[in-house]
Amino acid sequence: MTTMNERPIRILSVEDSENDFRLAMRQLRKAGFAPEGRRVQDLPSLRQALQEGPWDAVISDFSMPGFSGLEALAEFRSGGLDIPFIFVSGTIGEEMAVAAMRAGASDYVMKENMGRLGPALERELAQVAQRVAHRLAEAELVRFEAQLHQAQKMESLGTLAGGIAHDFNNILGAILGNIEIALADIEPGHPAQTALGEIQQASLRARDLVRQILTFSRRRPQQLEVIALKPIVEETFRLLRATLPAGVDLRQALADAPMHVHADATQLQQVVMNLCTNAWHALHDQPGQIVIGLDAMEVDAADSGTRGLEAGAYAHLWVKDTGSGMDARTLERVFEPFFTTKSTGQGTGLGLSVVHGIVAAHHGSITVDTLPGQGSTFHVLLPAAAEPLPLPTIHERAALVAAHGEHVVYLDDDETVMLVMIRILERAGYRCSGYLDASEALASIQAAPAAVDVFITDYNMPGRSGLDVAREAAALNPGMPIAISTGLITDELCERARALGVVAVIEKENAFREIVPLVRRLLENNGT
Repeated sequence: MTTMNERPIRILSVEDSENDFRLAMRQLRKAGFAPEGRRVQDLPSLRQALQEGPWDAVISDFSMPGFSGLEALAEFRSGGLDIPFIFVSGTIGEEMAVAAMRAGASDYVMKENMGRLGPALERELAQVAQRVAHRLAEAELVRFEAQLHQAQKMESLGTLAGGIAHDFNNILGAILGNIEIALADIEPGHPAQTALGEIQQASLRARDLVRQILTFSRRRPQQLEVIALKPIVEETFRLLRATLPAGVDLRQALADAPMHVHADATQLQQVVMNLCTNAWHALHDQPGQIVIGLDAMEVDAADSGTRGLEAGAYAHLWVKDTGSGMDARTLERVFEPFFTTKSTGQGTGLGLSVVHGIVAAHHGSITVDTLPGQGSTFHVLLPAAAEPLPLPTIHERAALVAAHGEHVVYLDDDETVMLVMIRILERAGYRCSGYLDASEALASIQAAPAAVDVFITDYNMPGRSGLDVAREAAALNPGMPIAISTGLITDELCERARALGVVAVIEKENAFREIVPLVRRLLENNGT
């Protein structure tokens, strides 16, 4: 019976004498161990015992009939075990002891001095523990270095995405702006109206794709608004159907109601994409089924505590797969950043952690039902929102933005963007001056400050940024409303712009629709 102070240990003894084996076990008990020993005395028995393990230490006689301790040591070393191997012998000489140590033995104890066995084993076990800790630390270091490399790669992707977004949004802004003008110029029912509408829809999808890239790279802040969740799921379903292998049976189970939530549409699309990608990986390249579901759910007071939610109405988004499922240990870590069960190079371990972060930022919850071999179902609950009021019609918008010849100076180093914005503003009744060069734009304001009612500048320009230009323009005409147009809005840009007195920052991709209401709002707030 083991007492509380004794240390359990499994000992494999290579010894031809039963009495010597019992003596060794007795010495270990005196040293505070509770040994569980097994004795072998030939090579085949040793080989089998090493395979059957595990063992905490091996003690071996040096000289046995038909079998030497060095042979036992060689067999032990071939298994790559990192446990003590101690010779216990009455015949080993100093020269042989040195040879044994060079061959890989941990220590040797003379049988006439068996009292040294316990301390020797204690010391060797401590060294083994240190080596194990060192290996674990090295493995952890390698893991952290891989995570750092991944984080640096993600940061580089984010920087690249931001640069691409600026140029791409310039193109999209010009396309969408010219389409808006063309649609306003043609009569209802004109043959070109359908083609223009298709171009507009394709451009809007391209705009949303840029938003997804920026959301993934963390370069785009949340754009919260009341949206219908069902169209987002349907759009994502179409994207997934074109992406996933043909062997994946992808299905929808969507309620008829649109399910409005207060959310960022692009981020919710990323939630669906990541959950479905995770479900696909759980199929392990085998045929299987993934179902995307959406329905309404009421969380009552009793259930709210377990979910960490307030009682009320929720949109219930769920993704179910017929994959491998998860055991309890995997489930505990499933939302940890960088945790992945995939092979190296096949996953970053970020997909589900990103999902968890997005859901939490939307004041929702995510839970998982899973069992090994029986698939998984991820449940996302998002607070339901009231359906928004319809947007004003084109005629109503026109009435809101009626202009009276106010002078707007517009600066952008991209001529296509500058020209389309000038055309949109002039059609709304404003008098506009467009510039491609910051110095020329500032010179025009300096020449007649009182004649400029609103100044709008691009942010990303060679030489001087939009913030630099805004600062100089504000000094030339204090109180003049200034806005910045950019292909990429960030929290940092908005904060720096506010500090300079810039009253608005708009995205170029939406400027074709927002520019006229924005100018009217700036003029009204400025008392013009």
